[in-house]
Amino acid sequence: MSGWAEARRADRVAAREQARLDLDAAAARQAAARGQADARAAKQRAARDAARSRSRARRAAARRVLAGWLAAHTVEVLVYGLALVCGAMAVPAMAVYGWHLYGLPGLLLPAVSELGAWAFAGSVMVSRRRHPQRPVRWLLGGIAVFAATGAALNLAHGWSTRGPLAGAVMAVVSVAGIVAHQLAVASPPRSRAERTAARHGRLVERRLARARRAAVRRAVVELSPDGTVRLVYPTGVYGSRRRGLAPAVAPGLPVDPADGWDAGLSTLLSGQLPAALAEPAGISLSDPTPVHPTTEADQHVSDGESAGSAGRSGGVAVEDPPPSAQPPASGKTSRGGRRVNPQARRKLTAEEALAAARRYARRKGRPVTAEELRERLGVGAVTARRLRDKVNAEHADGGAQ
Repeated sequence: MSGWAEARRADRVAAREQARLDLDAAAARQAAARGQADARAAKQRAARDAARSRSRARRAAARRVLAGWLAAHTVEVLVYGLALVCGAMAVPAMAVYGWHLYGLPGLLLPAVSELGAWAFAGSVMVSRRRHPQRPVRWLLGGIAVFAATGAALNLAHGWSTRGPLAGAVMAVVSVAGIVAHQLAVASPPRSRAERTAARHGRLVERRLARARRAAVRRAVVELSPDGTVRLVYPTGVYGSRRRGLAPAVAPGLPVDPADGWDAGLSTLLSGQLPAALAEPAGISLSDPTPVHPTTEADQHVSDGESAGSAGRSGGVAVEDPPPSAQPPASGKTSRGGRRVNPQARRKLTAEEALAAARRYARRKGRPVTAEELRERLGVGAVTARRLRDKVNAEHADGGAQ
């Protein structure tokens, strides 16, 4: 009997222990489930907060972009707002007027009276942005024509229905938007520096166009064996004149190289004649007599310039002639009654002519031209070019040092 009771008591203890274990396991499962639910809820809250933050950031960025765009296009916003207001008043009035005139198709009358000028205004904007170099005069003329047409139609409508004052008001409302657009958006005011730069660009373009036209007139035609033709332009530095181009010397730029005549003159002045030219004429290459840059034609003064051009008469009029070479006060006349400058009869060497050209260039302080040397020294064109090249080359070398 005692054994059975002990066994029963042991069973009850085991049952209570198992029940406690079951309760503990259930509580653990519930706690784990609550933890997982809390983790999921926290994760969802974090996702919602991140989404709200991203949405707020996007809205703030959009507001900043919009504010920046409005700040940069304030004038456009105001002008286009004015245009919308004017269109809201003018378009229905023109539609009603077109209905009375044409019936149902007359509802399209605002497309002519109001939208025609805006179509040309849009064309002007597109042309200026895509092709800035193209002229837009004809497009601006279209704006003026269609704006005047719209104003006239609105004036006629208002005058016929409510009197001249109403017609004038409707005409002003019709063109107010397009006029404001052309004044403030299409052609905004520019600063003084921008106007100066634009004016300078126009001057440069006009001068380049004139120079190109003159260069085309001066160009020669080269015909190739296959029959094609092309223009050949003489290269160099030129000054623009009213009727063409003239060779010029620019400070800081190299002078033009000597042409064939200048090279031949240099050979003559140096006394180094080719044997083919010297032997038939009986000229000795070993003759020490220097060759002078003046010619016999340079020694006489023309009949019309002997009275008032003492400084320019003769072959070479040096700036400071020697005292012994001064002409007498009374002067002399030739057998034919023509006055002759005694200074011109003195044969000046090439060194003396070069020294006179150097003195003239030093006094000027800039490169000289062949025409200046011809007028100043009274030498020929070839001699003047040779002296010009020599003096300007020395001037350039001295400036570089």
